[in-house]
Amino acid sequence: MKRIIGKIDPSDKNVTIYGAGFSGLILGYYLKSEGYKITIHERSNKVGGMVQTKKVAGGYVEKGPNALFLNADCLELLRELKLEPLPAAKKLKRLIMVNGKPKRPFQMGLISKLGLNVHKKPPLITDGLTVAEFFRPLLGDEKVHRFVSPVLSGVYATSSEHLHFRSIFDQVGKKAQFVSYFDFIKHMIRHQKAQPKLEVSGSVSFEGGMQTLINRLAEVLKHDLKLNSKEPFKLKHNAVICTDAMTASSLLETVKPELSKELSRIRYTELSSVTVFLKREIRSLTRAFGVLIPLETGFKSFGILNNKAIFPANNENLISYTLIGRKKLTDKDILGDLRQLFPEMEEEDVDHTENSYWEKALPIYDLQRYLAVKKLHQIAQKEQSVAIFGNYVAGISLREMITAAKSFAKDPVTYPETT
Repeated sequence: MKRIIGKIDPSDKNVTIYGAGFSGLILGYYLKSEGYKITIHERSNKVGGMVQTKKVAGGYVEKGPNALFLNADCLELLRELKLEPLPAAKKLKRLIMVNGKPKRPFQMGLISKLGLNVHKKPPLITDGLTVAEFFRPLLGDEKVHRFVSPVLSGVYATSSEHLHFRSIFDQVGKKAQFVSYFDFIKHMIRHQKAQPKLEVSGSVSFEGGMQTLINRLAEVLKHDLKLNSKEPFKLKHNAVICTDAMTASSLLETVKPELSKELSRIRYTELSSVTVFLKREIRSLTRAFGVLIPLETGFKSFGILNNKAIFPANNENLISYTLIGRKKLTDKDILGDLRQLFPEMEEEDVDHTENSYWEKALPIYDLQRYLAVKKLHQIAQKEQSVAIFGNYVAGISLREMITAAKSFAKDPVTYPETT
């Protein structure tokens, strides 16, 4: 369900938000736009959570998300905030590591598999179905491992063996069975074509990086933000908890034990984001968005972004790449991965490195999260003035959170679907 968990009472225009990460800021913005008087408590001295841009001598470093993938709600938000989007460069190659070399994903072997099996009947779409299980009859184990998992890991940092199908492909709605994979593909294309046409589309950043979006939201909410808040947590009327699931579970442990128990079931993956400024370009990634890397290929990272190619305006006269890994990456790991792409690289070619690591970075969109969120909705529908929001609730991406926050602010009571 693409909805914030719980409700608030619209007859009381006072709302307390706990947490000034992206979810707290964007929900605060939309509630304020709807006439609510909001107060956002943040225990640290900064806002934005993982969405941070650092300016270093070499250039900009995105410590978290490097872009916002637009939908109609995102574009409307940027207009309201008077922010000029900086579109990613067009016609960049999207590469996957195949047999030790970056290649375009649609290789002949993959196309052949699609052609042979596209008329097969997919598995029944049950609550327990994983992405790998759905695509295995179409592509086989090897192709799922080499193509499907890397593509989805770039967003969810999790293998397709663990990703919950209904959570990832929510466009299928409550449909339990497709006649064929061709029928599934047509359904996805129809859904895509039904989306509004945008003047600007695809991935965008901003002059100065993603921090520009955070700074603008913080500026709009400057009178509503309480940074370094020492106020003890108290579940007030119309409270919205906009933290990670573990923190939310801890806050609600004594006051709402049922909610706390389900929140504690949501698991997170660790993550490293390392930006490396180089003196020489990696030739195999020229004019490429980056490369996705299957597991068990010898690489320590599962994706490498070509920052200069994606947003040249923010990386003028710079050569930088961002490596994303599922564990804390060491200098040895980083140099090893770069040398696999560029064997003649020397340590002297590395001009500067910025390493960011989160022990609990992203929620794992597996069956356990799906069932926990489903149960949370069932429990929270009985509540009248408490809500829970974060990237484990209504979608992992910034654009999904924008849409969920906007919809909730307009109608914080109605549950349009049964859970």
